[in-house]
Amino acid sequence: MKKSLLAVAVAAALPALAHAQSSVTMYGILDASVEFSNDDANSPTATGANADSTIRLNNGQQSGSRFGVRGVEDLGGGLRAVFTIEHRFNVDTGAQSAAPSFWNGQAFVGLAGGWGQLTAGRQYTPIFWALLPADFAGYGFYNNWAGFTGYPTFTPQGPIRIDNSLSYRSPTFGGLTVYAAYAFGETTSSAATNGFGGGSGDILGIAAGWRLGGLYLAAGFHTIDNNAANAVETVLAVAGSYRFGGFGVSLGYTQQEFVGPGEFSAILGSVSANLGSGRLVVNAAMTDPSGFTGLRNDSGLQLGVSYQMPMSKRTNWYVSLGMNDYEGAQPTAARRIDGAMRASVGLRHQF
Repeated sequence: MKKSLLAVAVAAALPALAHAQSSVTMYGILDASVEFSNDDANSPTATGANADSTIRLNNGQQSGSRFGVRGVEDLGGGLRAVFTIEHRFNVDTGAQSAAPSFWNGQAFVGLAGGWGQLTAGRQYTPIFWALLPADFAGYGFYNNWAGFTGYPTFTPQGPIRIDNSLSYRSPTFGGLTVYAAYAFGETTSSAATNGFGGGSGDILGIAAGWRLGGLYLAAGFHTIDNNAANAVETVLAVAGSYRFGGFGVSLGYTQQEFVGPGEFSAILGSVSANLGSGRLVVNAAMTDPSGFTGLRNDSGLQLGVSYQMPMSKRTNWYVSLGMNDYEGAQPTAARRIDGAMRASVGLRHQF
C-alpha cells in the first residue's frame, strides 16, 4: 500500500517537475512618437510639385512596436528546446505592420546546447547579428545601420530577416561568436525574367563577431541565388567599434552587388556618449549607388541624431532628428531631393 501511494505521489509530481523545467515569456515594446516631416521627406519619389510638410502621430522611431512569446524547455543532458514568435504592429493605429504574415517579426523553433543553437523559421540574418553591437543606436532611431529612413531603394545590409531559414549560432569562444544561415528560396520555376535567367532564391550567409574588452570587430558575407533583374546577389559587411567609459565610436562598410551592373556601398559611422542621465547617439552614412540604369548614381549623406532619457528600467523618452540626401538614388527624370528632414519626440515602454 505504501509503495502504491509512493508511485501515485511521484506520478503526480512529474507534470509539476516538467513545468518547472520549462519557461514561457511574453514580451513586447510599445513606442509612439509625434513626428514632423518636411516636404522632401513626404515625397521622396515625386517628379512634380513638392508635397507639404506635416505633423503626425507615428509608430515609434527608437523601436518598432511588437508583441512576442519566447520559450525554453529543458530536455535533459544540457539540451534545450527553444522557440520565439513575434508580431509587429503600428501602435498609432493598432494595424499590422507592412508584412505578409501575422508573426512578421520572428517565428522559429529549434534546439540549443553547449554546442550552440540551431533554429528553423523566419529569422534575422547573420550580418544583422554581427553588425548589431557596432551600431550604438541598436538598429533604432533614424538612419541606423539596418535601414535609412525613407530611402527609396536601398538598405545598408540587404535583407534583414529571411524566411524558410536554418540558422546556427555558435557558443562564444575567446570572445568570438559565429553566425550562419541557409534559407530555402523555394522557387519552383526557372523561367527567365526580364532577360535574366531564373534563380532558386536560396540565401547562404555567414558572419562573425569578436570582442576583447571594449574592442569589437565583425565581418559577414551573404550570397543570394537570385537572377532577377536588379536583385541583390551578394552582400559584404565589415565593422569595428571601441567603447571606453561612457563613450563609444564605430566604423563600418557594406557593399551589395546587384544582378546587372549595379552596386550599392555605404560607409557607416556611429558615436555614443553618456550625457547627463541619458545617452546621445549620432549615426551617419555616406551612401554610393553606382552603375544603375536610370538613376543619378551620386553619393549622399544620411544622418541621425538622437537622445534618450530613462524614466525607469523599462520606460524612456527620446528626441530624434533624421536628415537624408536621396539624390543619388533618384531617377534622372525625378526632381532632386537632397534635404529630407524628420524630427520626433517619443515615448517607449518595454514589457
